[in-house]
Amino acid sequence: MKLKYLFIALLLSGLSTVQAQDFHNSFYQFAPATISPSLTGAFYGNLRVNAIVRDEGRTVTNGNGFLDLSLMLDYNIDFGFTEGDWVSVGGAFSRSTNAGVGAFRRQFAGILGAYHLAFGKKQDKVFTLGVKYGSFQQGPTNQDILEYQDPFNLASGGAQGQDLSAWLGNTALNQPDAAFKTTSDYAIGLSLDAPIGKSADIRIGIAGDHIFAPRLSVQDPDTAGMNPNPVPRRVENLNRRINGYIFLYTDINNRLGFNPNIIVQRQGVSTNVVAQALFSYLFKPEQQINFLFGVGARFVNDFDIPLYVAYDTKDLRVGLSYDVNIGPLRTSSSTVGAFELAVTKLFNWHKKPEVEPKFICPRL
Repeated sequence: MKLKYLFIALLLSGLSTVQAQDFHNSFYQFAPATISPSLTGAFYGNLRVNAIVRDEGRTVTNGNGFLDLSLMLDYNIDFGFTEGDWVSVGGAFSRSTNAGVGAFRRQFAGILGAYHLAFGKKQDKVFTLGVKYGSFQQGPTNQDILEYQDPFNLASGGAQGQDLSAWLGNTALNQPDAAFKTTSDYAIGLSLDAPIGKSADIRIGIAGDHIFAPRLSVQDPDTAGMNPNPVPRRVENLNRRINGYIFLYTDINNRLGFNPNIIVQRQGVSTNVVAQALFSYLFKPEQQINFLFGVGARFVNDFDIPLYVAYDTKDLRVGLSYDVNIGPLRTSSSTVGAFELAVTKLFNWHKKPEVEPKFICPRL
């Protein structure tokens, strides 16, 4: 029974580093900072607040799934080297945690900045350079798994009562402060926004996260030399992540819009692909109220079909997504993949520009 918990812990750790592949969301429009820092300030307004919560994998792990939270605040400043340019600044926080045996946490907290360069004869094209800097942390949050006794007397010397932490030669992991690893982290992103014809716009971008592959390390806490079996310093590199995306916004008629998107995330040996087909229906034009709905496909180490709904006004959007799992894990998951609940709030206190925006779904 004790070994069972160990295997579950190792499995969850593998899932957190392979399947989760860093911070990710199906309804990623509500978590732009996790996609690219160049999406900072990519909205019509002065101030934007984004929040999204993702609950994943509870049916597979008997209630101990992953709970993810992403928060972002960004502010647009009417300043630039040429007319039509603007600068954006903000902050972001993301956390992914797993409860129960083998608990694991990954989190980021940092600042964002972007410069938006308008160009073209009509100044209707925008090239954006964005950067992100902050602190990245990851490590176990539940040390209980390392305190089970060795049932098969496998410890060196066959001593009874030897715990698994010593058996694994990992005493540093038995110290929560020592096991939780921190490093400085950087990201950079580029994006291009441009109109296509009279009723469509496109956004193309690429971003690199953990661009310096920062080193995460844990030092043996026994600095006084009291430990007869000191643990050597363990060092690992955080894999770089590349995000590429294409978003298209087009009008089908005066009330119905179509928004197909695709995003590809590559980190280490794992690739995460999310494709979306979203529709926006304007059912109260005088109040600028839209109803958004759609379906997607998520390819990672499993296969999910995300379903999307959202209520959208000129300054508020509330969204909900549900991932239907139809891949290899569907027997264990009962087809329940993940739930996401998200909100975006815009604040405007300056006079709006006279140029009417063409984007159907600008609040990325």
